[in-house]
Amino acid sequence: MFTFTEHSRRRAAQRNLSEVEIECVLTYGQYFQRAGAEFYYLRRRDIREWELTSDLCRLNGTAIILAKDGRTLITTWRNRRSGLKRIRRKRERTSLSEKWI
Repeated sequence: MFTFTEHSRRRAAQRNLSEVEIECVLTYGQYFQRAGAEFYYLRRRDIREWELTSDLCRLNGTAIILAKDGRTLITTWRNRRSGLKRIRRKRERTSLSEKWI
């Protein structure tokens, strides 16, 4: 289970995403950890063939971003073409101690 921030609740409403659909992206989507956050991105290949005709197909290209604690939903977006590239380009977060070494 997760909790919404005010921003994430607004973004989910703009993208017409229900809590059940967000859970689907968290369950089936590809997981990344970047920039101090957890990213889940649902690609077409993550959706099984029999699910392509269901409502899950419309979630293709949906990204869910959770805070480091894994329970606080920060924001959502949908980009079927280059959403995954956007996630992969983000740098891993480095601590201050690593910068001075």
